[in-house]
Amino acid sequence: MNRAVVPLTVLTLLVVAIQLQLLSTLRAGGAVIMLVWLWPFVVGMTGARGLALWVAALSGLLFDTHSTTPFGLTILVALALAWFAARLGREGVGDLDSAAWWVPPALAGVAGAFAPAAFVILGTVARDPGMWHDDVLATMAANAIAFAVIARPLGRLARRVTLGPRGRS
Repeated sequence: MNRAVVPLTVLTLLVVAIQLQLLSTLRAGGAVIMLVWLWPFVVGMTGARGLALWVAALSGLLFDTHSTTPFGLTILVALALAWFAARLGREGVGDLDSAAWWVPPALAGVAGAFAPAAFVILGTVARDPGMWHDDVLATMAANAIAFAVIARPLGRLARRVTLGPRGRS
């Protein structure tokens, strides 16, 4: 077992608790900032695919058990973000140290815009017509901005937990 599983699990529990108790009640431009999608993304940016998928599945599962949306949608979106980010992380595209300073926040911003759109599309496919409403674009914009701003500090935490203080696993 990877030594990062336990700390990542504890941090994931904390992220879901923050999401459920704080962020789900606050609105930014009428939109909810989904930290449960950003966390698997930044863990994936470390290149640790297995750990990122674990974090995505756990955060999505825990959030979906408390959500009124169709069960499994948050899990699917989080898994897609984690898998995509892990692919980029293995290539070094979003590396916090070697990439240009704007690359990780830009990638996180794209993920922040993609996630709500994917969530709504999957919800519509799952036959939940209430998923599509007027503020989808506002939700995409709010999450893109929040993801871009929060990605670097959260990414540093994910890298430290995943790879250790010296950048090695």
